[in-house]
Amino acid sequence: MLLLPVAAVDPMGHVKDEPIAAFGQGDYAWQVSFGESLHDLSQTLMHYGIGKHIFMFALSGLLTLLLFWVYSRQATKSLVPGRFGNLMESLMLFLRDQISRPFMGEAGDRYLPFVWGFFFFILINNLLGLIPLFDYIGHGGNTATANIGVTAALAAWSFLLYHTLGIREQGGFGVYFKNLFPHVPVFVMPVIIPIEIIAHIVRPCALAIRLCANMVAGHTLMAVILGFTTQAVALGFIGWAPISLVSCLTVIVLTFLELLIAFIQAFVFTFLSTVFLSMAVHPEH
Repeated sequence: MLLLPVAAVDPMGHVKDEPIAAFGQGDYAWQVSFGESLHDLSQTLMHYGIGKHIFMFALSGLLTLLLFWVYSRQATKSLVPGRFGNLMESLMLFLRDQISRPFMGEAGDRYLPFVWGFFFFILINNLLGLIPLFDYIGHGGNTATANIGVTAALAAWSFLLYHTLGIREQGGFGVYFKNLFPHVPVFVMPVIIPIEIIAHIVRPCALAIRLCANMVAGHTLMAVILGFTTQAVALGFIGWAPISLVSCLTVIVLTFLELLIAFIQAFVFTFLSTVFLSMAVHPEH
């Protein structure tokens, strides 16, 4: 189990940021293979805020672009999609029919790149964090969406995009700003204006915190439960065999649960972003 050393020392080591080539206790393979030069480079990059989470974030971006590039090439070559094409089309049509069109109608189809981009990018980030091989990067887990800075950046981009699209759709900032507030009597405006401003601030905060908290909770729980196995081995496997067995089986079940949560959280983030977008481009609703 690649998580055992991390879980035994610090369960939060599976979600906290680290240098890309951080050397933990017992990671001698890293030192022999790459030497201290890579370690020093990683420390320098970490000084500028580039750690394992930024690395995985960038990798997810490249994989997202590759995903759509491969799909577009297959779609242009053949009118009959293969298994990969069917999977992509099923997900894309599901997002269109269950998220975009119910709120914005067919006119909202021009915003589908906004919807698809967020969903697949967040999904890939979440799924990469479940691949044990990546635990060797940064001596611990590599779920970029378990970093509040990463999810805050995603929420900030969502905030910027739906407000920008709303301003463009409504014909200018003045009209858009006026439509942000309900048409109520003037004497109620001193109460309504602060409430609306707070609501627009809370929305991206909720997006960021919800995604980060779910990723942190799931991975930390798996690390804690694997820690029981580590202690069982340390104290003697024969006496602690039942605990070790239950621990491993529980983590297997939780891994499948995390796969489901990876999809759900990508869907929820995209769903709420689309709701906010529909409110920005259709203030009458």
